Amino acid sequence: MPFKSYFFLRFIFLFGATFAPVLLSLGQTVSYSTEALEYLKLSEQQLEQEEFRKAIATLNQAMGILKETSRNHPLRIQVEKQLRIAKGSSIVAKYSRSHLSPAPDPTGLRPLEEEPKDFSVSQIFGRVISKNIWVERSELTNKDPVGLSRRLTVLPKGGIELYSNREELMFRSLDASSFDINGPHTMSLHSGSYVFHCSKENGSIKLKSPLSECEFKSNSPFVFMAGVTTNGGLKIIALLGKITCVMASETETLIPGQLCFALPAGFSRTMSVELSTLIVTSKLITSFPRPPSFMKKLNQQAMLQALRTKQRYRTVVGDVKGNSDFEIKVIDE
Repeated sequence: MPFKSYFFLRFIFLFGATFAPVLLSLGQTVSYSTEALEYLKLSEQQLEQEEFRKAIATLNQAMGILKETSRNHPLRIQVEKQLRIAKGSSIVAKYSRSHLSPAPDPTGLRPLEEEPKDFSVSQIFGRVISKNIWVERSELTNKDPVGLSRRLTVLPKGGIELYSNREELMFRSLDASSFDINGPHTMSLHSGSYVFHCSKENGSIKLKSPLSECEFKSNSPFVFMAGVTTNGGLKIIALLGKITCVMASETETLIPGQLCFALPAGFSRTMSVELSTLIVTSKLITSFPRPPSFMKKLNQQAMLQALRTKQRYRTVVGDVKGNSDFEIKVIDE
């Protein structure tokens, strides 16, 4: 009997020693498979959210767990397939971001690369800001494009000259002015002073101020100055060409050296200004690095005016604060 008991105990010990590694291995395989399956499910969620790099890292962790399993193991085959999909999707997404379309601006503004060259900066000094439609240009420089619908703000001690090849139109603005370029030859002036030069025949320019609107036409090239008055109208001085000024209620014709106001109620009476004085005192002409292209003709026009004008009064025409009257001061010689 003692012999049988001894034999039985020895059999149990040998049996346990033989099969214990097998049972341990099976337990580890089940544990590894469960962990790898959790990583696989996580990677599916990451792929749905287009987090391709995270998905690749997750699947690599799953492959590290399954590296000791057979290549024919169903779970390993599934993980390898998912890893190929994740890598392919990551490459496609990277290519799309860098080559197909720029990332959208969070403000909803268009990228600067898309801004057309409807106008271009030909001269500038000080600081001028360009806003609306496209991403803001906080400080314009020479040759920068300015697209239609832009709003430009000229800060104090600043000035800008813009030119349109297509419309043969140039204009300048300076010293705390603000304006919108609504169309190829249509603008809204909010504040400040301007000079416009249309160098083509039968051209036109339409200006809108806070409380008035006026269109300027001529059969020949023409130049005029315009400024926004306190009451929301326009102060207009003809420099070159015979200019027809058209408002909804009436029409006025100006020749070089004549000034009038386009007021909400219509045009003011017309008066003459001395072009020779205007040429040397106006910052719109003297403050820019290069003189305007019409400068030679303007000097000639000033000489012609001086020859035909015998009795002159040196005056300063100021602002308009009411509906009809404007400020004027005679300067003693």
